[in-house]
Amino acid sequence: MRIAYVIPAFPPAPSQPFVVNEMIEVQEAGHEVFVVPLYRGATALRHGTFARLRPAGVFSPALVDAGILAGALRMLLARPMAVLRTLGALHRAAGKNPWSHARLLAVTPKALAAARWLVAVRVDRVHAHFANQTADCAAIAGSVAGIPFSFTAHAYDIYAGAPRFRNDTLGWKLRRAAQVFAVSDFAAQRLRAQLPPAARGRVHTAYVGIPLELFRPEPPLPSGDGLALLCVARLAETKGLATLVAACALLRDRGVRFRLRLYGDGPLRQALAAHIAARGLGAEVVLAGPVPQEEVARQMRACHAVVMPCRQDHTGDMDGIPTVFMEAMATGRPVISCPVSGIPELVRDGETGLLVPSDDPRALAGAIERLARDESLRVRLGRQGRALVERQHDQRTTARRLLHLMLGAGPPAGVGEAAPS
Repeated sequence: MRIAYVIPAFPPAPSQPFVVNEMIEVQEAGHEVFVVPLYRGATALRHGTFARLRPAGVFSPALVDAGILAGALRMLLARPMAVLRTLGALHRAAGKNPWSHARLLAVTPKALAAARWLVAVRVDRVHAHFANQTADCAAIAGSVAGIPFSFTAHAYDIYAGAPRFRNDTLGWKLRRAAQVFAVSDFAAQRLRAQLPPAARGRVHTAYVGIPLELFRPEPPLPSGDGLALLCVARLAETKGLATLVAACALLRDRGVRFRLRLYGDGPLRQALAAHIAARGLGAEVVLAGPVPQEEVARQMRACHAVVMPCRQDHTGDMDGIPTVFMEAMATGRPVISCPVSGIPELVRDGETGLLVPSDDPRALAGAIERLARDESLRVRLGRQGRALVERQHDQRTTARRLLHLMLGAGPPAGVGEAAPS
Protein backbone atom coordinates (compact mmCIF):
# COMPACT_ATOMS: atom_id res chain seq x y z
CA MET A 1 0.00 0.00 0.00
CA ARG A 2 1.11 3.54 -0.71
CA ILE A 3 0.26 5.85 2.20
CA ALA A 4 0.67 9.62 2.17
CA TYR A 5 1.06 11.11 5.64
CA VAL A 6 -0.06 14.71 6.09
CA ILE A 7 1.98 16.04 9.02
CA PRO A 8 2.59 19.51 10.47
CA ALA A 9 6.21 20.00 9.39
CA PHE A 10 9.16 18.55 7.49
CA PRO A 11 11.78 17.99 8.72
CA PRO A 12 9.43 16.61 11.39
CA ALA A 13 8.83 18.47 14.63
CA PRO A 14 10.93 16.96 17.46
CA SER A 15 7.94 17.22 19.80
CA GLN A 16 6.16 14.56 17.70
CA PRO A 17 8.48 11.53 17.58
CA PHE A 18 5.46 9.21 17.67
CA VAL A 19 4.46 10.42 14.17
CA VAL A 20 7.87 9.64 12.70
CA ASN A 21 8.15 6.34 14.57
CA GLU A 22 4.82 5.23 13.11
CA MET A 23 5.91 6.14 9.58
CA ILE A 24 9.15 4.21 10.08
CA GLU A 25 7.27 1.09 11.17
CA VAL A 26 4.86 1.37 8.22
CA GLN A 27 7.83 1.76 5.89
CA GLU A 28 9.63 -1.22 7.41
CA ALA A 29 6.49 -3.33 7.09
CA GLY A 30 6.94 -3.04 3.33
CA HIS A 31 4.64 -0.13 2.48
CA GLU A 32 5.62 3.04 0.63
CA VAL A 33 5.39 6.22 2.69
CA PHE A 34 4.91 9.64 1.11
CA VAL A 35 4.98 12.83 3.18
CA VAL A 36 2.89 15.98 2.75
CA PRO A 37 4.02 18.56 5.34
CA LEU A 38 2.09 21.76 5.93
CA TYR A 39 5.16 23.79 6.85
CA ARG A 40 8.91 23.70 6.66
CA GLY A 41 10.45 22.48 9.94
CA ALA A 42 12.16 25.30 11.81
CA THR A 43 14.17 23.62 14.59
CA ALA A 44 17.59 22.00 14.46
CA LEU A 45 16.75 19.44 17.18
CA ARG A 46 16.47 15.94 15.74
CA HIS A 47 15.93 12.56 17.33
CA GLY A 48 18.34 9.83 16.24
CA THR A 49 15.47 7.60 15.15
CA PHE A 50 14.45 10.16 12.49
CA ALA A 51 17.39 9.04 10.34
CA ARG A 52 15.56 5.74 9.71
CA LEU A 53 12.72 7.46 7.86
CA ARG A 54 13.22 7.06 4.11
CA PRO A 55 10.03 8.32 2.42
CA ALA A 56 9.32 7.40 -1.19
CA GLY A 57 8.50 11.05 -1.80
CA VAL A 58 8.16 14.34 0.05
CA PHE A 59 5.87 17.09 -1.24
CA SER A 60 7.06 20.70 -1.02
CA PRO A 61 7.26 21.70 2.65
CA ALA A 62 6.35 25.32 1.87
CA LEU A 63 2.80 26.27 2.83
CA VAL A 64 2.52 28.27 -0.37
CA ASP A 65 4.84 29.24 -3.21
CA ALA A 66 4.61 29.70 -6.97
CA GLY A 67 4.75 25.95 -7.64
CA ILE A 68 1.98 25.20 -5.16
CA LEU A 69 -0.25 27.95 -6.58
CA ALA A 70 0.30 26.62 -10.10
CA GLY A 71 -0.50 23.06 -9.02
CA ALA A 72 -3.63 24.22 -7.20
CA LEU A 73 -4.86 26.09 -10.27
CA ARG A 74 -4.31 23.04 -12.48
CA MET A 75 -6.29 20.87 -10.05
CA LEU A 76 -9.11 23.41 -9.94
CA LEU A 77 -9.29 23.47 -13.74
CA ALA A 78 -9.12 19.66 -13.95
CA ARG A 79 -11.80 18.92 -11.31
CA PRO A 80 -13.73 22.12 -10.67
CA MET A 81 -16.91 20.52 -9.30
CA ALA A 82 -15.06 18.28 -6.85
CA VAL A 83 -13.03 21.26 -5.63
CA LEU A 84 -16.03 23.57 -5.20
CA ARG A 85 -18.17 20.87 -3.59
CA THR A 86 -15.47 19.97 -1.04
CA LEU A 87 -14.46 23.51 -0.17
CA GLY A 88 -18.08 24.66 0.06
CA ALA A 89 -18.94 21.87 2.49
CA LEU A 90 -15.93 22.56 4.71
CA HIS A 91 -16.59 26.30 4.83
CA ARG A 92 -20.23 25.66 5.73
CA ALA A 93 -19.00 23.38 8.52
CA ALA A 94 -16.73 26.19 9.77
CA GLY A 95 -19.86 28.25 10.46
CA LYS A 96 -19.29 31.74 11.85
CA ASN A 97 -15.80 31.12 13.22
CA PRO A 98 -13.38 33.35 11.27
CA TRP A 99 -10.37 31.39 12.58
CA SER A 100 -11.72 28.18 11.04
CA HIS A 101 -12.25 29.87 7.68
CA ALA A 102 -8.76 31.37 7.81
CA ARG A 103 -7.21 27.97 8.51
CA LEU A 104 -9.08 26.44 5.57
CA LEU A 105 -7.99 29.25 3.25
CA ALA A 106 -4.38 28.82 4.40
CA VAL A 107 -4.21 25.10 3.55
CA THR A 108 -6.39 25.07 0.42
CA PRO A 109 -3.66 25.78 -2.19
CA LYS A 110 -1.38 23.21 -0.55
CA ALA A 111 -4.18 20.62 -0.43
CA LEU A 112 -5.17 21.10 -4.08
CA ALA A 113 -1.58 20.97 -5.32
CA ALA A 114 -0.96 17.91 -3.14
CA ALA A 115 -4.06 16.23 -4.58
CA ARG A 116 -2.55 16.48 -8.06
CA TRP A 117 0.75 15.04 -6.77
CA LEU A 118 -0.98 12.20 -4.90
CA VAL A 119 -2.74 11.11 -8.07
CA ALA A 120 0.55 11.22 -9.98
CA VAL A 121 2.38 9.00 -7.46
CA ARG A 122 -0.67 6.67 -7.19
CA VAL A 123 -1.26 6.91 -3.44
CA ASP A 124 -3.85 4.51 -1.98
CA ARG A 125 -4.59 6.33 1.29
CA VAL A 126 -4.12 9.83 2.68
CA HIS A 127 -3.64 9.84 6.44
CA ALA A 128 -3.23 12.90 8.67
CA HIS A 129 -1.82 13.06 12.16
CA PHE A 130 -3.92 15.51 14.20
CA ALA A 131 -7.55 16.27 13.46
CA ASN A 132 -7.28 19.98 12.71
CA GLN A 133 -5.38 21.69 9.87
CA THR A 134 -3.52 18.57 8.77
CA ALA A 135 -6.82 16.68 8.58
CA ASP A 136 -8.39 19.60 6.69
CA CYS A 137 -5.58 19.29 4.16
CA ALA A 138 -5.98 15.51 3.93
CA ALA A 139 -9.77 15.84 3.57
CA ILE A 140 -9.50 18.35 0.74
CA ALA A 141 -6.73 16.48 -1.08
CA GLY A 142 -8.34 13.06 -0.67
CA SER A 143 -11.85 14.21 -1.61
CA VAL A 144 -10.68 16.07 -4.72
CA ALA A 145 -8.30 13.31 -5.81
CA GLY A 146 -10.79 10.51 -5.12
CA ILE A 147 -8.46 8.85 -2.57
CA PRO A 148 -9.75 7.64 0.84
CA PHE A 149 -8.56 9.79 3.72
CA SER A 150 -8.27 9.13 7.44
CA PHE A 151 -6.79 10.88 10.45
CA THR A 152 -5.53 10.29 13.96
CA ALA A 153 -6.93 12.61 16.64
CA HIS A 154 -4.64 13.38 19.56
CA ALA A 155 -5.62 16.04 22.13
CA TYR A 156 -5.69 19.81 21.53
CA ASP A 157 -7.00 19.12 18.02
CA ILE A 158 -10.30 17.83 19.46
CA TYR A 159 -10.47 19.23 23.01
CA ALA A 160 -9.60 22.95 22.68
CA GLY A 161 -12.73 25.11 22.84
CA ALA A 162 -11.42 28.64 22.26
CA PRO A 163 -12.58 29.94 18.83
CA ARG A 164 -9.00 30.43 17.68
CA PHE A 165 -8.20 26.74 18.18
CA ARG A 166 -11.62 25.05 18.03
CA ASN A 167 -11.95 22.37 15.37
CA ASP A 168 -15.25 23.39 13.79
CA THR A 169 -14.77 21.17 10.71
CA LEU A 170 -14.32 18.05 12.84
CA GLY A 171 -17.89 16.80 12.35
CA TRP A 172 -17.64 16.97 8.56
CA LYS A 173 -14.32 15.13 8.58
CA LEU A 174 -15.69 12.46 10.92
CA ARG A 175 -18.58 11.80 8.56
CA ARG A 176 -16.46 11.74 5.38
CA ALA A 177 -13.30 9.93 6.52
CA ALA A 178 -12.78 6.32 5.58
CA GLN A 179 -11.60 5.72 9.15
CA VAL A 180 -10.82 7.78 12.23
CA PHE A 181 -8.27 6.87 14.88
CA ALA A 182 -7.87 8.27 18.38
CA VAL A 183 -4.94 7.87 20.77
CA SER A 184 -7.11 6.80 23.72
CA ASP A 185 -10.42 5.09 24.42
CA PHE A 186 -11.51 8.33 26.10
CA ALA A 187 -11.00 10.30 22.88
CA ALA A 188 -12.48 7.57 20.69
CA GLN A 189 -15.69 7.54 22.71
CA ARG A 190 -15.96 11.32 22.40
CA LEU A 191 -15.61 11.09 18.63
CA ARG A 192 -18.09 8.20 18.33
CA ALA A 193 -20.66 10.25 20.21
CA GLN A 194 -20.65 12.75 17.33
CA LEU A 195 -21.65 10.11 14.79
CA PRO A 196 -24.87 8.14 14.22
CA PRO A 197 -24.72 4.60 15.66
CA ALA A 198 -24.23 2.97 12.26
CA ALA A 199 -21.06 4.99 11.60
CA ARG A 200 -19.37 4.62 15.00
CA GLY A 201 -17.51 1.46 14.00
CA ARG A 202 -15.25 3.58 11.78
CA VAL A 203 -13.70 5.19 14.87
CA HIS A 204 -10.89 3.11 16.37
CA THR A 205 -8.58 3.44 19.33
CA ALA A 206 -4.99 3.50 18.05
CA TYR A 207 -2.56 3.89 20.92
CA VAL A 208 0.69 5.73 20.25
CA GLY A 209 3.73 3.46 20.11
CA ILE A 210 7.30 4.01 21.29
CA PRO A 211 10.59 2.29 20.38
CA LEU A 212 11.05 -0.31 23.12
CA GLU A 213 14.60 -0.99 21.97
CA LEU A 214 15.49 2.57 23.00
CA PHE A 215 13.47 2.67 26.20
CA ARG A 216 14.65 -0.54 27.84
CA PRO A 217 13.82 -1.73 31.37
CA GLU A 218 16.52 -0.65 33.82
CA PRO A 219 17.17 -1.79 37.40
CA PRO A 220 15.78 0.58 40.04
CA LEU A 221 18.16 3.21 41.34
CA PRO A 222 19.19 3.39 45.01
CA SER A 223 17.73 6.47 46.70
CA GLY A 224 20.52 7.30 49.13
CA ASP A 225 20.90 10.83 47.74
CA GLY A 226 17.18 11.51 47.68
CA LEU A 227 14.52 10.97 45.04
CA ALA A 228 15.47 11.92 41.46
CA LEU A 229 12.37 13.23 39.69
CA LEU A 230 12.03 13.87 35.95
CA CYS A 231 9.54 15.85 33.88
CA VAL A 232 9.78 16.20 30.09
CA ALA A 233 7.03 18.41 28.73
CA ARG A 234 5.94 21.29 26.59
CA LEU A 235 5.80 24.19 29.02
CA ALA A 236 2.10 24.83 28.66
CA GLU A 237 -0.95 25.17 30.91
CA THR A 238 -2.16 21.61 30.34
CA LYS A 239 0.95 20.14 32.00
CA GLY A 240 0.21 21.55 35.47
CA LEU A 241 3.80 22.61 36.03
CA ALA A 242 2.94 25.41 38.46
CA THR A 243 1.36 22.73 40.65
CA LEU A 244 4.55 20.66 40.36
CA VAL A 245 6.72 23.59 41.50
CA ALA A 246 4.38 24.30 44.41
CA ALA A 247 4.56 20.62 45.42
CA CYS A 248 8.36 20.78 45.30
CA ALA A 249 8.30 23.71 47.74
CA LEU A 250 6.15 21.65 50.11
CA LEU A 251 8.54 18.70 49.88
CA ARG A 252 11.52 20.91 50.66
CA ASP A 253 9.72 22.40 53.64
CA ARG A 254 8.92 18.91 54.92
CA GLY A 255 12.56 17.88 54.69
CA VAL A 256 12.05 15.37 51.88
CA ARG A 257 15.27 15.03 49.88
CA PHE A 258 14.68 15.25 46.14
CA ARG A 259 15.83 16.89 42.93
CA LEU A 260 13.75 17.60 39.84
CA ARG A 261 15.01 17.94 36.27
CA LEU A 262 12.47 19.61 34.01
CA TYR A 263 13.14 19.53 30.25
CA GLY A 264 11.16 21.37 27.60
CA ASP A 265 10.15 24.66 26.08
CA GLY A 266 6.93 26.53 25.53
CA PRO A 267 4.92 29.67 26.25
CA LEU A 268 5.16 29.39 30.05
CA ARG A 269 8.94 29.13 30.25
CA GLN A 270 9.59 32.60 31.68
CA ALA A 271 6.70 32.38 34.13
CA LEU A 272 7.86 28.95 35.29
CA ALA A 273 11.44 30.12 35.80
CA ALA A 274 10.16 33.05 37.84
CA HIS A 275 7.99 30.70 39.89
CA ILE A 276 10.97 28.47 40.66
CA ALA A 277 13.06 31.47 41.69
CA ALA A 278 10.28 32.96 43.83
CA ARG A 279 10.00 29.71 45.76
CA GLY A 280 13.75 29.56 46.29
CA LEU A 281 14.00 26.20 44.56
CA GLY A 282 17.11 26.86 42.47
CA ALA A 283 19.04 24.10 44.24
CA GLU A 284 16.30 21.49 43.89
CA VAL A 285 14.74 22.21 40.48
CA VAL A 286 16.70 22.45 37.22
CA LEU A 287 14.82 23.94 34.24
CA ALA A 288 16.54 22.89 31.01
CA GLY A 289 15.66 23.01 27.31
CA PRO A 290 14.21 20.36 24.99
CA VAL A 291 16.32 17.26 24.36
CA PRO A 292 16.30 14.42 21.79
CA GLN A 293 14.78 11.02 22.49
CA GLU A 294 18.16 9.49 23.19
CA GLU A 295 18.83 11.97 26.00
CA VAL A 296 15.32 11.42 27.35
CA ALA A 297 16.12 7.71 27.54
CA ARG A 298 19.32 8.47 29.44
CA GLN A 299 17.49 10.74 31.86
CA MET A 300 14.86 8.03 32.41
CA ARG A 301 17.58 5.64 33.49
CA ALA A 302 18.92 8.27 35.92
CA CYS A 303 15.60 9.00 37.67
CA HIS A 304 13.38 7.27 40.22
CA ALA A 305 10.04 8.55 38.90
CA VAL A 306 8.43 10.80 36.30
CA VAL A 307 6.00 13.46 37.52
CA MET A 308 3.62 15.61 35.47
CA PRO A 309 0.32 16.72 37.07
CA CYS A 310 -1.74 17.17 33.90
CA ARG A 311 -4.86 19.34 33.91
CA GLN A 312 -7.59 20.75 31.69
CA ASP A 313 -6.85 24.34 30.74
CA HIS A 314 -9.24 27.31 30.50
CA THR A 315 -10.15 26.45 26.87
CA GLY A 316 -11.02 22.82 27.60
CA ASP A 317 -7.73 21.58 26.15
CA MET A 318 -5.99 18.66 27.85
CA ASP A 319 -3.46 15.96 27.12
CA GLY A 320 -4.19 12.69 25.38
CA ILE A 321 -1.78 10.19 26.91
CA PRO A 322 1.65 11.85 27.16
CA THR A 323 4.30 9.88 25.32
CA VAL A 324 6.79 10.56 28.10
CA PHE A 325 4.67 8.41 30.42
CA MET A 326 5.06 5.46 28.05
CA GLU A 327 8.80 6.07 27.90
CA ALA A 328 9.07 6.20 31.69
CA MET A 329 7.10 3.01 32.22
CA ALA A 330 9.03 1.23 29.47
CA THR A 331 12.18 2.04 31.45
CA GLY A 332 10.60 0.65 34.62
CA ARG A 333 9.98 4.02 36.24
CA PRO A 334 6.65 4.81 37.93
CA VAL A 335 4.60 7.84 36.91
CA ILE A 336 2.70 10.32 39.04
CA SER A 337 -0.03 12.26 37.25
CA CYS A 338 -3.75 13.09 37.32
CA PRO A 339 -6.90 11.33 36.04
CA VAL A 340 -7.28 13.55 32.97
CA SER A 341 -8.44 12.40 29.52
CA GLY A 342 -6.91 9.02 28.59
CA ILE A 343 -4.14 9.07 31.21
CA PRO A 344 -5.80 6.46 33.50
CA GLU A 345 -5.70 4.00 30.58
CA LEU A 346 -1.92 3.92 31.08
CA VAL A 347 -1.21 5.32 34.54
CA ARG A 348 -3.36 2.99 36.62
CA ASP A 349 -3.47 4.16 40.21
CA GLY A 350 -1.62 1.78 42.48
CA GLU A 351 -0.78 -0.54 39.56
CA THR A 352 1.55 1.32 37.17
CA GLY A 353 1.73 4.70 38.89
CA LEU A 354 -0.08 7.08 41.22
CA LEU A 355 -2.91 9.46 40.35
CA VAL A 356 -3.84 12.57 42.31
CA PRO A 357 -6.37 15.36 41.65
CA SER A 358 -5.28 18.12 39.28
CA ASP A 359 -4.26 21.50 40.75
CA ASP A 360 -3.62 20.00 44.20
CA PRO A 361 0.02 20.58 45.30
CA ARG A 362 -0.52 18.88 48.67
CA ALA A 363 -1.86 15.70 47.12
CA LEU A 364 0.98 15.70 44.58
CA ALA A 365 3.61 16.23 47.28
CA GLY A 366 2.05 13.41 49.27
CA ALA A 367 2.28 11.01 46.33
CA ILE A 368 5.92 11.94 45.70
CA GLU A 369 6.74 11.50 49.38
CA ARG A 370 5.03 8.11 49.33
CA LEU A 371 7.34 6.96 46.54
CA ALA A 372 10.35 8.47 48.28
CA ARG A 373 9.69 6.38 51.39
CA ASP A 374 8.66 3.10 49.74
CA GLU A 375 11.25 1.53 47.44
CA SER A 376 9.26 -1.68 47.08
CA LEU A 377 6.30 0.34 45.76
CA ARG A 378 8.53 2.05 43.18
CA VAL A 379 9.87 -1.31 42.03
CA ARG A 380 6.42 -2.91 41.78
CA LEU A 381 4.88 0.02 39.88
CA GLY A 382 7.86 0.14 37.52
CA ARG A 383 7.72 -3.58 36.77
CA GLN A 384 3.98 -3.55 36.12
CA GLY A 385 4.29 -0.39 34.05
CA ARG A 386 6.83 -2.02 31.76
CA ALA A 387 4.53 -5.00 31.24
CA LEU A 388 1.59 -2.74 30.30
CA VAL A 389 3.66 -0.70 27.82
CA GLU A 390 4.88 -3.90 26.17
CA ARG A 391 1.26 -4.95 25.64
CA GLN A 392 -0.19 -1.58 24.68
CA HIS A 393 2.48 0.76 23.29
CA ASP A 394 5.11 -1.23 21.38
CA GLN A 395 5.33 0.80 18.17
CA ARG A 396 5.69 -2.32 16.01
CA THR A 397 2.41 -3.66 17.38
CA THR A 398 0.55 -0.35 17.17
CA ALA A 399 1.68 0.25 13.58
CA ARG A 400 0.78 -3.32 12.60
CA ARG A 401 -2.70 -2.84 14.03
CA LEU A 402 -3.15 0.47 12.20
CA LEU A 403 -2.17 -1.16 8.91
CA HIS A 404 -4.59 -4.05 9.47
CA LEU A 405 -7.40 -1.58 10.00
CA MET A 406 -6.46 0.45 6.95
CA LEU A 407 -6.29 -2.67 4.83
CA GLY A 408 -9.75 -3.67 6.05
CA ALA A 409 -8.63 -6.83 7.81
CA GLY A 410 -9.79 -5.75 11.29
CA PRO A 411 -7.53 -5.82 14.32
CA PRO A 412 -4.88 -8.56 14.31
CA ALA A 413 -5.23 -11.42 16.73
CA GLY A 414 -4.37 -10.55 20.30
CA VAL A 415 -4.50 -6.78 19.87
CA GLY A 416 -7.81 -5.47 21.19
CA GLU A 417 -9.63 -2.20 21.49
CA ALA A 418 -12.66 -0.87 23.26
CA ALA A 419 -15.91 -1.81 21.54
CA PRO A 420 -17.78 1.04 19.87
CA SER A 421 -20.64 2.35 22.00
